[in-house]
Parts: sequence; structure tokens; C-alpha cells
Amino acid sequence: MKKILATLLALTLLISMVTIASAESPVNITVFHYMAQATKQAGLVAIEEAYTAAHPNVTFTNIYYNQGTDYFPQLSTALSSGDQPNIIMGNPGLYPDLVTEGFVMDLTDNAVIKSLNLPHGDLGDVSAGGKIYGFPIDFKTWGIFYNKTIFAEQGLEVPTTLTELNALQQKLIDAGIDPYVRSFGDAVYGDIEMRNTVWPRALAAGNNDVFQKLMKGEAKFTDYPYFAEALTNWTARMVAPRTDDMSNTQDMGLEVFAAGGAAMRYDGTWSIGDMLKKNPAFEVGFFVVPIDDNGSAKMNVQVDQAFMVNPQAENSDVALNFMEYWITEGVAWSEMSQMPLLTGVTSDKLLPLVKTLAEIKGSGNIAHYGDFTKPFSSAFTTAWRTELTAYAESTLTGGGMTIDQCLENLQKAFDEVIALN
Repeated sequence: MKKILATLLALTLLISMVTIASAESPVNITVFHYMAQATKQAGLVAIEEAYTAAHPNVTFTNIYYNQGTDYFPQLSTALSSGDQPNIIMGNPGLYPDLVTEGFVMDLTDNAVIKSLNLPHGDLGDVSAGGKIYGFPIDFKTWGIFYNKTIFAEQGLEVPTTLTELNALQQKLIDAGIDPYVRSFGDAVYGDIEMRNTVWPRALAAGNNDVFQKLMKGEAKFTDYPYFAEALTNWTARMVAPRTDDMSNTQDMGLEVFAAGGAAMRYDGTWSIGDMLKKNPAFEVGFFVVPIDDNGSAKMNVQVDQAFMVNPQAENSDVALNFMEYWITEGVAWSEMSQMPLLTGVTSDKLLPLVKTLAEIKGSGNIAHYGDFTKPFSSAFTTAWRTELTAYAESTLTGGGMTIDQCLENLQKAFDEVIALN
């Protein structure tokens, strides 16, 4: 930790010596993002205000769009206009057109990023074609959040095997308690439910090119048994359906969970801040979901907030300097958003849960998305999530779709995307 702090201090001194604009020249930086959570939006403002305190001539304009619906179309419109955004949120692998059209800066030789000595997975998440195009700020993971009060009242312990998890769910049902509150009104949830099994199995099997092969049509979902296994594990968690399973947005589901409406919630760490904002006294725990009885589960890790700098926009040097500041001096962001920084730097203002997540990542017992050769592009991500959401709806409402049918639907959806390319 001392070595990290010393490195960051040196970088801060280096950055502070860079002349990016004169005090007489007002600069406004436009940030395009899709952070829906109020705590993250507040965190963005906090890190911007910290930067402006050191650079009074620099101000920021933040523009939010929903990632699942209108973010990329609106971004495309903005990029084709004369008033381009300076900073663009996203993983460059999801938006390959931005790279090929020169809308994102090549950061492969960036001295600040190099000096942080981030692991391969972290840099892989912000790379495309072997080059680094983004600043990775923090990381996210997902799993089961649980109500500690309900667990204590029911005499329940955190499960470490799949058998124990299934038994725990039944105990809650027998006690008249909803095991889960879900939010399949947001398509990301089916996705993260599947990742829990797919990622560790794929990496353990050496299939780090699985997503690339599926997108190229060089392999099918049925070629990899862990997709069926993931659906089986997820199906086992879709017990005791609620009437709001498919209509809940993320925020609505968090509202129910924080109020004690269910014992557990499969969610991502991005929700921690908003969860506790709804109920500051909420006693919540977290565990990595077992995928078998042999301890094969690993905490999934993916770079969460990642931002690209647009070299075609005015004041790209200022935008670059701000991002270098954020990646090295990001505590203000972390404290407000309760997101663990990739650099490992923590604060006394972070929740113990957040610090624990950072420790698990540091242990190396993880399955990192950045270790795959290529992520699903935006078109394939949409197809993947659409079919998984359809499977969730069928399962929870008695529609009867089988695992084989879901795999068949996924393959058809991918084949259609491939045919368009």
C-alpha cells in the first residue's frame, strides 16, 4: 500500500506540473455517461469539483443517457455534430466504431497508466486490438446481497455450496419469506446471473476466446456445456416468483429489498450506494454465489467505470489531464459512490463491504472479464440480454421455455447479428 501511495503521490506531483490551460482561458469539458445511480452521479460531480478546485478555469457539463436504449444513438449524434463530447464513458471493445473512426485516444503509451502497473485483466477491459483506449477507474462484481437481520432471525448462515443455497431458499419459502426480489425490467440482470457460472468455467477450461468465437460464428452455445449449466443454476434461483419480477427496475427492486421485502437480491456492487441511501440503517451482507458443491465459484470482476478521451474534441489535453487526475486521485469518487478503486487505494469512509471486495480482488481468486480475448460487442450484448430476459419471463410466469429452447433462441439471435455484418 505504501508503494502504491508513493507512486500516486509522484504522479500527482507530475500532473500538477503540467500546464493544460491558462487561468484566463475558461474551459468546459463535456462528459457523456450512462451512470443511472444517484450516488455515482454525485461521485462524478465530487471528482470534478475536486479537479476544479485545483484548476478554477475548468468546468464540466455531464450528459446522461440510458445505456440500454439511447446512449449510443445520442452519442453518435453528438460525435457527428460540431460540439463533440470530450470524455466518453464505455468499454472500447463495446464500441469498435469509435476506435476505427478516431473518436478515442490511444493511451497505450500513457505514462500515468503505465506507472500504475495494473493487471492484465484491468487493462484488457479497456483495450481493443491490443491497444489501450480507456481509463479504468474502478471495478464491479455481482452476487447475492442478503438481509443480515432476516438471516439472523431465521438462524441462516451464508451458503458455501450449491446444495446449501438451494436448501436456504427453501427454508425461507417455508417461513413465508420471499427469497429474492428481482429486477428483470432491466435487461442487465439476466446477464449477470449467467456470468457467475460462465466466466469461471470458461477461463478454467482455457476458453478465453469463447465470446470472440460466438460472435464470429466459429462456435455455438451448445459447444460449451457451461452455458447450459449456468441456465440450470440460474433457474434454481428463480423460485417463489413475485408479481413484480419482470416489472421492477433496478431502483424499484432496491426499494423493496432495503425495506425488508425479501431476504436476498442478486445484484451488482454498483447498487451498494443507492441501496444504503434508501435505508442507511440497512444491515446487508454479500456472498459470491456457489456454482457447485466443489468450491469452483470465483468472484467475477469487470472494470466498471471506464472513460475514453476524444482527441477530436476541443481541449482534449485538459480532458486527458482530468482523467489522469481521476485515476490517481479518485478517493473523492470512491467515497461518494462506494465503488472500490482499481488502484487498491481505500479510505476510512468506505464501507467494510467495499474494502472486503477490494481485498478479494487483490487475492487473485477471481474470474476477470478482461482476461477474455474479446467482449461481446453492443449488438451481441443486446441479443444476449434480450433472450435471457425472455427466458426469465417464461420461467417466472409459467411459460415453460426449456433450457435447450433458450440456448436455441440465443443461437438464432446471434446468427441474425452475424448475418448483418
